[in-house]
Amino acid sequence: MKNLRNLSLILLSLTFTLSSCSKDDEPTPGSETKEVQYKIIGSTGVNISTIVYYDGDTPVSKTGNFGSEWTSEAKISTKTPMISANGMGPNDNSTLKAQIIVDGKVVKESAASTGKILQTNVSLF
Repeated sequence: MKNLRNLSLILLSLTFTLSSCSKDDEPTPGSETKEVQYKIIGSTGVNISTIVYYDGDTPVSKTGNFGSEWTSEAKISTKTPMISANGMGPNDNSTLKAQIIVDGKVVKESAASTGKILQTNVSLF
């Protein structure tokens, strides 16, 4: 279980590292700060164990037993709306997906991850 957690954290860190690389330093269109809310949704019996998202320009990492659903505080201001999560499901039919919500509406949703070991991520890029 400890190895799974370490592997999950490494994969999450790699995801954010690769997605944050850029060759130019000039601002790109659409790089303004957005106010978002994040939501992670698992099927019955899923336990979300790791969540990583951006709050401002700072990545926030949370580990614990979050149950099958987690929602961030409302209106997180960020230029990089992105969230990633890991969890464990009770069977091969378990699912986990992530959402980015703006003004109460889902603007982006990940495809559902399925299986006993679950990983999902979504960004507005």
